[in-house]
Amino acid sequence: MREHIIGFAMAPMLACSLAQAANFQCQDDVKPPQYTAEEQQLVDQFWDEALVYLREYLQVLETPTGQCKDSAEATIQTYLSATQKKQTRCILKYRDMELIAKHLKAILAEPDKAKACFDPQKNYKEFALYTPSQEVRNLSAVSKWLDRPLLTDYYQKMGGPIGKAGLELNENFLAVTSRTDTTPHWKNDVSIKGLPTLWSSIGWIPFYAENPDAGGDRFRGGYLYAELMGPWGNLRIDEIDGEKVGAEIGMTVQLFNTSYPYHYHHPQEIYMTLTKPQCIDQNQYMVLHWDSDQFKQERSEKGWTVAIDGSKGKWKKWFANQDSNKEWLTYFERNAIHAFYAIEGCNQTIKNSGLVTVWARSTSRDNEQSTRLCRPADSGKGAKTMLPGDKAVCDLHDWKI
Repeated sequence: MREHIIGFAMAPMLACSLAQAANFQCQDDVKPPQYTAEEQQLVDQFWDEALVYLREYLQVLETPTGQCKDSAEATIQTYLSATQKKQTRCILKYRDMELIAKHLKAILAEPDKAKACFDPQKNYKEFALYTPSQEVRNLSAVSKWLDRPLLTDYYQKMGGPIGKAGLELNENFLAVTSRTDTTPHWKNDVSIKGLPTLWSSIGWIPFYAENPDAGGDRFRGGYLYAELMGPWGNLRIDEIDGEKVGAEIGMTVQLFNTSYPYHYHHPQEIYMTLTKPQCIDQNQYMVLHWDSDQFKQERSEKGWTVAIDGSKGKWKKWFANQDSNKEWLTYFERNAIHAFYAIEGCNQTIKNSGLVTVWARSTSRDNEQSTRLCRPADSGKGAKTMLPGDKAVCDLHDWKI
């Protein structure tokens, strides 16, 4: 009888041990590090805050909200013609999101193994990574050690209206990113207030600054993103137990009085809003499936041409108000058309403004990864504004199943 009891007691422990014995394959560009003892302490500090961020991300996905009993409820369309309301779905009902949760659990179960794929990107060669300002750099000894170039210098050199907007955002980066409220959905604060080393040490990218097709100059200078985990981030895991890791997790910051034009892409995308708005319509966004009856679709050789007409105020029914409590989580399916609008409402000064999100993609290793902007319907007009009420055309490509 005692043998049976021992066997019964040990079985769960054995199963747990086997479940944690995962094999991590780093990307080829992650090389074995050589750090001094002092440098290793800094890397450890960076890694510790990265783990908090990933743990909290998993917890938020798995915590039931809305009508979901097993996961968070996400908005998947902000307007559905049949109901004239938004459309939602339990986010872990999607297979790609199940895989993100699975892989995050493996990382958190064996962080020492996963850490072998962690790169602080001190001497990253693929493209330039920045720190917003000297004020942000001073938040952490890690950021000082990494000594990334400053975005304030980058935009000062650029000049013009794009440079002016870039300076406004990055000189006030700490103020903008501190205007957050994580208490409704996060057990620990994942903003710059709770994880100052992470937010000041991660590499920031001025994604649209040098893209002339990205709409207004203020938006081009007033948008940043950073990637913690993923093919171009700090934690670059290619496979876990032979399974490709598609998770790409980071954060975005958008300056007030800007419009992120209609755009789309093959990888599915997730946004979790951290900013607590001053008024209900301070930050707005939209997402509609590319085949929505709100648009006009025409088959092309390699995909679809989708015509968007938000004129005469039609766009307003597509957009929803973002906040950190109720309308805080959205999931964009493949080729979903989406936009972010922060112009109306109470956006008046840098101190009460901006849009800060936890951003992620779930399939960063298949199909085309590029974000594709919709173009003005009239090539001679609208290229410098790209506002929701402007007519636009999206040239969608088919994706491989």
